Amino acid sequence: MAPWTTYHIQPKPGAGFHFGLRGLEGEVSGAHCPSDTLFAALIATLAGLEGTVGVTAFVTPFANGQPPFLLTSVFPRAGDLSLFPLPHARLELTPQPGQRKLFKKLCYVSPVILRRILNRRPLDDYVGAGKKGVFLQEGQVWIAAEETAKLPEGWNGNRLREQKVWDHTPVDRVAVDRVSSASNVYRIGRTVYASECGLWFGVQWPGDPDAAWQTQLETLLAHLGDTGLGGERSVGYGQFTYCRATGGLDLPAATPGAPALTLSRYLPAADELPTALRGAASYRLEAVPGWLNAPGQRAQRRKQVRMLVEGAVFQPVGPRPWGRLADARPVGWEAHPIWRYGYACPVGVRPQEVHHA
Repeated sequence: MAPWTTYHIQPKPGAGFHFGLRGLEGEVSGAHCPSDTLFAALIATLAGLEGTVGVTAFVTPFANGQPPFLLTSVFPRAGDLSLFPLPHARLELTPQPGQRKLFKKLCYVSPVILRRILNRRPLDDYVGAGKKGVFLQEGQVWIAAEETAKLPEGWNGNRLREQKVWDHTPVDRVAVDRVSSASNVYRIGRTVYASECGLWFGVQWPGDPDAAWQTQLETLLAHLGDTGLGGERSVGYGQFTYCRATGGLDLPAATPGAPALTLSRYLPAADELPTALRGAASYRLEAVPGWLNAPGQRAQRRKQVRMLVEGAVFQPVGPRPWGRLADARPVGWEAHPIWRYGYACPVGVRPQEVHHA
């Protein structure tokens, strides 16, 4: 089993986050931060501290296909309970009336539910009143009843479905025309987390955790907490403190030849295609555009990259690691590379049993 280090992200008092969603302008903010956004934020922080030399030393092993560690995306956390993306895998459930509606909003699951999905174990006992399962966030989060002790103190067990781990509260902003002085009101999405809730992410190591890399990562996290993660940082969004969580992640390890689920966005390398997307693969692709900005350069759109989203199931090809960095600099950009992180952070999925007639 690959070693893990996990980190808890705690928003600073009054802080909110803006995690932009494609096609919805700025008035909507997501509940989690993708892995490539986290990696880009770490690189930008390092550039401010050590310049090009420091960035080159940090990025080189990732660009050469030998990452010293793998990152998950930054997911919501309900008290001490880490939440995971809903796997793009079949749920072992007996069809029941109204079941489709029950899971229509579902986005995140708890460790117990995730392990049952990864191991293809029945879930019937975790659905419905009086069962072993509980829904939060109006049906967006599914946890096991045994995990409620990890939720924030005071959450009402009889009304857990209405308890919100996070909330989206758009904030009104005003733009003033420089020529006419006319004002234009617009809205920016802001994600806030309930008291004792926040975010978490994991670091998967190829062997024992490397002390030097871990120290550098935690130094960057400390600085990033002051400057902010996500968008709208100039108005105070995204500020946080962090701590190293106790214990690792008790999840099955991914092995070549068997399906794997990624806890990060995943950009398959050329020699992994098309095999990675065949067989037991089940996934959704997402176009990842965005803007780039650097000192002395005009702001412009970076090259769009299409990745598998978190929770995707793929077929590993060859030895680890799976995925790659992508250089997303646009045509005509003559400055440094613009790296987008696309390594899978994998956990194992039990292969489906084949029944012969």
